[in-house]
Amino acid sequence: MLFTSIDFFLFLPLVITIYFLSPVRYRWVWLLVASYFFYMYWNPWYIGLIVGSSLVDYIAGLKIFGTKQKASKNFWLGCSVVANLSILFTFKYFNFFSSQYAAVVHQSDPGYEALILNVLLPVGISFYTFQSMSYTIDVYRGQIKAESHLGRFLLYVSFFPQLVAGPIERARDLLPQFHFDYHFDYHRIVAGLQLILWGLFKKLVIADKLAHFVNEVYSQPGAYEGLTVWVASVLFLFQLFCDFSAYTDIAIGTAKIFGIKLSKNFDNRVYWITSFTKFWRGWHITLTNWFRDYVYFPLVSLGSSLFWITATAMITAILIGVWHGAEWTFFIWGALNGVAVVLEVTYSKKISAFFSWVKIRRDSALRWWINLAFCFNAGVLSVIFFRANNITDAFQLCTNIFKIKTEQLSEVLFQVVAFHDFLLMLALLAAMDFFHKLMGDDTLNEFLTKQTSAVRWLFYLVILHAIFYLGEPPTTEFIYFEF
Repeated sequence: MLFTSIDFFLFLPLVITIYFLSPVRYRWVWLLVASYFFYMYWNPWYIGLIVGSSLVDYIAGLKIFGTKQKASKNFWLGCSVVANLSILFTFKYFNFFSSQYAAVVHQSDPGYEALILNVLLPVGISFYTFQSMSYTIDVYRGQIKAESHLGRFLLYVSFFPQLVAGPIERARDLLPQFHFDYHFDYHRIVAGLQLILWGLFKKLVIADKLAHFVNEVYSQPGAYEGLTVWVASVLFLFQLFCDFSAYTDIAIGTAKIFGIKLSKNFDNRVYWITSFTKFWRGWHITLTNWFRDYVYFPLVSLGSSLFWITATAMITAILIGVWHGAEWTFFIWGALNGVAVVLEVTYSKKISAFFSWVKIRRDSALRWWINLAFCFNAGVLSVIFFRANNITDAFQLCTNIFKIKTEQLSEVLFQVVAFHDFLLMLALLAAMDFFHKLMGDDTLNEFLTKQTSAVRWLFYLVILHAIFYLGEPPTTEFIYFEF
């Protein structure tokens, strides 16, 4: 069920109405029913996966919490990790590794064929397995108590606003909220609806409109060169932000209506990449923090040498890359970002010393533009591997982007999108960025609350007008549904 579909906007008011009419002590039951229905709307047969994963981690959590024996704790933690990673590997990575193995064996045995599982990738599997697995790890570490209430634990794993594409919540943050008594709160609901509206604008009006140009260039990688490829890649970076942050906004806004607070997943202007370390602190925050806490910190604690710290950073970055999909493109994308972060951290003092030597202050506009020129364009190059359909296309596009053929861009503008539509896309991006700059570090509700009633209603009317008159048909899935 797409957040942008008519089905969802029939489903959501019904769920909200019954939720607030239900006795407080049973509201979690209704949310669980609604969440399972939401998930089964995609494919009812896969409900067994999420229930099975939840039950394994629920039992493992109780067993870990209920014993002081190290061996027993290790056993049940192993059961949880192996069960979750096995599900993830089977549905997401098995065919890739089978194909790679077959390609190697084929050199000596031309008749060998890869074993391919003819199964669909379950929606949200990368998100809910990581969320469920983090619970047992935290119980094992003694950071939280095991949840004894099975129903509320099932809801923690399957809560429908963030089930399909996050944010990836920690048990210590989300689970306690299902024990609270939430009453109807007008101001909280307004704040949730504001986020839903803003998310719809970013998805339907900006992201899906940018997709026309991006899809044309990336579907024919050998046909486009130079500035055309660069512009398409820049637009994809913004498309990716608008698409994914739109899902996050709608998820956070929907949860807020029920009285549930979800984690922030994006900084407002994170797309202006002036530092890779800063970028990864503000982009898909809950995933980055997950790998930091459960992969990087445990690995880096095993050694103190510069080589080991660097290797651990690279391993973590590559795993973040392949979390997105079983393709060499994601492996390289993760590795490129890892290299960028490592180089930046390693040479940060020398870079700062150089700028001091040439009398360019850290907080100067010139320093910002220089950083942007290097980091943003490096990010644009890396995102080619994220977007390309396969590794061959990615290298083709990386080669073509350095071929100077500026006249081709104008041809593409008239063939793929009308020139005035291209200007409209740029104007919408500029308007979004200007609005984010005005917001600063405030949330949308905090910013709008500071404004007069007239300004708030003008914002609502402008956004609604843009959605209805400029928005694309609500049929395109969110990009992160693929992961």
